[in-house]
Amino acid sequence: MTDGKWGYRSVIFSLAAVLIFTAGCGKAQKEREITPFTIAFQEWVGYSLFYLAKDKGFFEEEGIQLIVIDEELDSARRDAFLSGMLDAEAATMDLLISKRAQGTPIVGVMQIDLSVGSDGVIASENIRRIEDLAGKRVILTRKDVGETFLSYVLDEKGMTLDDVIIVPLGPSKIAGAFMEGKGDAAVTWEPELSRALQRPGSHVLVTTKEKPGIIVDMLNVRQDIVRRDPALIKKIIRAWFRALAEYERDPESAARILAPYYGLTPEEFQRQASGLQWPGYKEQADLFKKGEMAQIFNRIAKLKLENRSIDAEVVAEDALNGNILLEVYEDSK
Repeated sequence: MTDGKWGYRSVIFSLAAVLIFTAGCGKAQKEREITPFTIAFQEWVGYSLFYLAKDKGFFEEEGIQLIVIDEELDSARRDAFLSGMLDAEAATMDLLISKRAQGTPIVGVMQIDLSVGSDGVIASENIRRIEDLAGKRVILTRKDVGETFLSYVLDEKGMTLDDVIIVPLGPSKIAGAFMEGKGDAAVTWEPELSRALQRPGSHVLVTTKEKPGIIVDMLNVRQDIVRRDPALIKKIIRAWFRALAEYERDPESAARILAPYYGLTPEEFQRQASGLQWPGYKEQADLFKKGEMAQIFNRIAKLKLENRSIDAEVVAEDALNGNILLEVYEDSK
């Protein structure tokens, strides 16, 4: 998630254009009590329910004008947070940890999805076990979720990232480089995972289906907004879960709405979505109540610190806030 199409300047220009438009509609928005809320995320089907909630009018009914910024470059989102020009992001817990280690004032308020097969390690035919990666070239994006996933599966075998030869590339270039033989293995996610498997003799070594709980996506919100206006975050959460209920009620119709956002057919969209889970209200509430969300966070943070992906200790107590979601859940019962 470090190979962006835009950059910080593009985020500023995009938001400036939105603000100009919003100012032009200021009177009407005031009468309707519409609150603009900017969120950035990259092209990943796990985040698609934001589009569904927007298309169905769920955010508008909550009094929210959701402004989606398509931004892959993590440093651009970090700088936009620091400047106060970005309210939230959908991103992996891995990136939440990295930003917190850099002093970015954001907190995770809700789990979005859990990868259960959409992310993984693919390898050439001579690599049959994790141990066979020793001394081999592995293509991945540095300081990103793929690096964390690889370090986790290596750690289970008593190995570290130092035991492999890292070939660093941006996310959009990994599959092509692997197909061209520039590495012996690669760490990526769908749809790039399936694309990379077109290399003759390649196969899936391990995915999040066998190792769930490592790649988790979160809704990360600026800390000052969480403290100042928790009611606003409740509105975002309610709209999200309405979209989830809509998808579960009629996945075929929802897929027809969402597939064009990703250049997919509805069938392709549903196939990619099958590799993830969108946890419901109760499941998320239980994760926070039982401390399991904090355990996942601290496990990933420990790995990243050991791998020198971050240079400061980060703890779940400071970076996660499940209280707002728990209140919404109690209100929904």
